[in-house]
Amino acid sequence: MFKQKIIIALVVVFALSMLTTPALALPPRPTIAPEATAVPPARTIGGWIELRVQNAKAQWSVVQWQDSAGNWIDVDSWRGAFDSVSDGVGKKTWWVDQTSFTTTPFRWVVYDAATKQIVATSQPFNLPTENKQTVSVSVTIAP
Repeated sequence: MFKQKIIIALVVVFALSMLTTPALALPPRPTIAPEATAVPPARTIGGWIELRVQNAKAQWSVVQWQDSAGNWIDVDSWRGAFDSVSDGVGKKTWWVDQTSFTTTPFRWVVYDAATKQIVATSQPFNLPTENKQTVSVSVTIAP
């Protein structure tokens, strides 16, 4: 009789363990958007183009490329305010992916922020041709 009770108890425990309990859902959580950072993602192969502007104040720049008909066309992703202005020298730097190496010609155009008038245009230049190369171009704005 005692053995029967133990066997019945084991069968009941086994049967109870086989029952599935519904999974409890976790409460909803808000989706947090990733935070923007000022540091660009690491790039493995490429170079930079750099603009240095003498007598810089409140200006911004855009890089243009020249098509086969001789027209200058803005590079939409290479436009913006200077990265820094120190002692009257404005600097702007853009990353150039390896796939764009040897593409030519390009030029920098500097605009006055208030009047939106062109205040300087660089001589044409070529993009980098090798990894980690920086092509630096200087222009001067009349004081």
